[in-house]
Amino acid sequence: MPKKVEKIKMSERQEELLKIMSTGRNVKSSYKQRANILLRAKEGETHTSIAKVYDIQINTVIKWRNKWIRNYEEIMKTETEEPKKLKEKIENILSDCYRSGSKGKFKEEQKTKIIAISLELPEKMGVPISQWSPKQLAKKVMELGIVESISERQVGRYLKKMDIKIHKYKGWLNSKERIKNPEKYDKQMNEICETYKNAIELEKQNIHVICTDEKTGITAFEHLHPALPVKPGRIERCEYEYKRHGATSLIASRNVATGEIIKPLIKPTRTEKDFLEHFKNVVATNPNDRFIFIMDQLNTHKSESLVKFIADNENIDISSLGVKFKSGILKNIESRTAFLSDKNHKIRIVFTPKHSSWLNQIEIWFSILTRQLLNKRFSFTSLEHLKSKIIEFINYYNL
Repeated sequence: MPKKVEKIKMSERQEELLKIMSTGRNVKSSYKQRANILLRAKEGETHTSIAKVYDIQINTVIKWRNKWIRNYEEIMKTETEEPKKLKEKIENILSDCYRSGSKGKFKEEQKTKIIAISLELPEKMGVPISQWSPKQLAKKVMELGIVESISERQVGRYLKKMDIKIHKYKGWLNSKERIKNPEKYDKQMNEICETYKNAIELEKQNIHVICTDEKTGITAFEHLHPALPVKPGRIERCEYEYKRHGATSLIASRNVATGEIIKPLIKPTRTEKDFLEHFKNVVATNPNDRFIFIMDQLNTHKSESLVKFIADNENIDISSLGVKFKSGILKNIESRTAFLSDKNHKIRIVFTPKHSSWLNQIEIWFSILTRQLLNKRFSFTSLEHLKSKIIEFINYYNL
């Protein structure tokens, strides 16, 4: 006769929760088994019979029965004082105990050296490659005698732990003006930021803050075959092959206060004449108001024709401007820049520092245009189709 086993204690609520855990769909299989062991132990079943039912060792049954008994006072205390936490308490009882695992094979000094080498350029370490890979790092640290043997996966784990992404990089560009004259650079940057900050108040005073630039090389790509639409469980698929219908350029301006895109000009070229045409069109929207244009230092933004247009608006005698490359305001880029930036003018330009066009808000809108329309997913059957879709998008954006 098997030795009779004493029933374990269990309240009605505890038994109810264990029964839910023993059959729940989203419960771990190990938790289900342990809950069933405790429920059978509550009925007084022997260790041997429970072990046979679940095809497990008798010691496993004894382990979870004893764990419940050891923690029973805490379980009852939780049910009495914090009944909402009873389920969490029982789940903790059913969870596995912490296992320390085996002692690490590598010393901290070795790990530190591996990380240090990953931060060095491979070329500096005598390896003729542009960037490390875990495999090449593992090979190098073994060559240097830092470790006798190590797998690339282990190296990868060390890099991941230190958040070192040797496979990634980002490009960046120094502003020559910032290096050459940081005070002047900061002054220009602060002026642009202050202008943005005051744009709404300036708009109320009929002073319009306008960001202007060109987006070039917009190509009309047509997919040779229709895309396969998105379906549940399947993303949209686009044909790789395409037909090129030529390219065009977009000159656009954005009112900072309202966010509106004003008088876009779409042409295959973006010459001085094209830019002046767009500039005049923007000013013509409110001919009696004042304008502050923010733009980069492209030569067409400092042209002779632009100087003459602003001079005409200021009722300045054109003949007093001098001669291009020879004298007066028109003499060189520096003299034209000073004239175009004059704060006393009804229309003036605030130029971004060189290599700092990211300060121009129109670049943000160009990014929106690219992500939402001018991407690989859209198919344009001609340049006219491309132009019409850009205009359609701008009208939609301005709503």
